[in-house]
Amino acid sequence: MLESVSGAVFQPRRIPTVMKSPFYFLITAVVAACIFPIAAFAQSNSSVRHVASKVPVQGLSREMSAERATPPGNREASSVVSPKANPWKLQATLPGAVIHDISFPTAKIGYAAAEAGQVWKTSDGGAHWTEVLNLSYPWYWYGVHAFNAKDVIISGFYDSSTFEGIIRWSHDGGATWTSDIVVTSTGWVQRARFANRKDGLIMDLVDGSSNSAQYTTDGGATAGDWTNVTSNPDGGWFGLEFNLLPNLHARASGVNYCDSTDAGAVWTCGPSVDSVFDGPVFFANDKSGWVGGGEISPKVEGWLHRTTDGGKTWSGRTLDDPWPIREIRFVTPKVGWAAGGNVYTQVGGIYFSRNGGKSWTLDVNTGAEMDACDSQREGTKFQVWCAGYKDNGSFSGVVYTLKGIAAQ
Repeated sequence: MLESVSGAVFQPRRIPTVMKSPFYFLITAVVAACIFPIAAFAQSNSSVRHVASKVPVQGLSREMSAERATPPGNREASSVVSPKANPWKLQATLPGAVIHDISFPTAKIGYAAAEAGQVWKTSDGGAHWTEVLNLSYPWYWYGVHAFNAKDVIISGFYDSSTFEGIIRWSHDGGATWTSDIVVTSTGWVQRARFANRKDGLIMDLVDGSSNSAQYTTDGGATAGDWTNVTSNPDGGWFGLEFNLLPNLHARASGVNYCDSTDAGAVWTCGPSVDSVFDGPVFFANDKSGWVGGGEISPKVEGWLHRTTDGGKTWSGRTLDDPWPIREIRFVTPKVGWAAGGNVYTQVGGIYFSRNGGKSWTLDVNTGAEMDACDSQREGTKFQVWCAGYKDNGSFSGVVYTLKGIAAQ
């Protein structure tokens, strides 16, 4: 049984029957603006080619996919905003920005990383943004992590037709940046996250025939400070959001779910939590965690699972919604959001849970592909930001915020 009526039955993770045979992993170069003809790939054994995303969105794209059996009896969540929805506000629209990550080290200072080599900064909590770096193509920034208002690391890749993962640092709030620091010459890197000022981790989106990661124990200032490891020898891909806790426990997921207790030096991997695949991973602490996922073919949908024992057991789908879930953010083990969307069909939004992900309601329908969230505590309450992008003839980034949410 996948789940009870409430969606909260937990069961040990096991390899679904379809996954006992080797899974398919495809990286197909396509034009980002075109929807690839998926139906031709349907298999006679009832497996369906589920597509997670096309990356990057602008420029030459690569399609990330895997074959899984379609789970039976999924229940679809409504795309109607709840009557008790939280009052999210569209703060800003950033022209030409395909935003993939945001970081707010304070309630006022924030950074956004985007494709086309763009980095944006706000000094008033997200109301207004200034472009502090624009390298144009072929740079792609998929991650930004601000330690404070001045010290910032951005991560991504150079030239979508090759594999070269890079980072850059700024120590003056984005006024100046280092040159490219190549952390891998065989893959695309996504976000960089730090458990403290010394222990950091980068997860690769694509790296040859296996999943790779880079970790540092001395701050990651130079290329020599990063060590490359194979995080998943089965290959495949990881979702954009992974989790690194202060105790150095890291989790990442995609085609496989992987776990590390030493900030990414050694990994243990198994099947994805969902029978199709996962994407974003978020843990509020070492026990309470969530994984999400989604597909854009044969239909557009998303899902989410929860654990209360650190990933030993997982619930069935507690959310089965009309667009892929791409980012999860809990401000407490009980209060959190799941954001996502699909730019190609112009759907997206942010779901809310006040009971640890047992149930969800739609907070805001954005019509945009929501890719990143961050939060800051303000006394006994929190402010939350979520960002993404939409295509109304030209791409533009969007930033939404929610103020004064109580830690219920």
